[in-house]
Amino acid sequence: MSTDHTNVVPSYMKVFYTLSVLTVLTVVAAKALEFPHTWGMIGDILHVTIGVVIAIIKVMCVMYIFMHLKFDNPLIRIAVFVPVFLFSVMVFALNFLETWHYTY
Repeated sequence: MSTDHTNVVPSYMKVFYTLSVLTVLTVVAAKALEFPHTWGMIGDILHVTIGVVIAIIKVMCVMYIFMHLKFDNPLIRIAVFVPVFLFSVMVFALNFLETWHYTY
């Protein structure tokens, strides 16, 4: 089964520009985005959450184009993206539970 790969380079460039913008956004969120000190630990949690969400978006972009999931069967995409989503949910849940345990 042959797939038309004529649009691969423009797709690679779109992902490159997307990853570049998201990397700049990550740095801006880490350095320039300041939450009030009265928010305490919630501000730290928001910083980490923003960074992880941006990282997940970057991972999805890389997986979709560079791992050629764009050209695969939709069931394979589901088999890849669902575990990544569940892993992300698990990481946030465990992070929340650990933070809750140490705080309260």
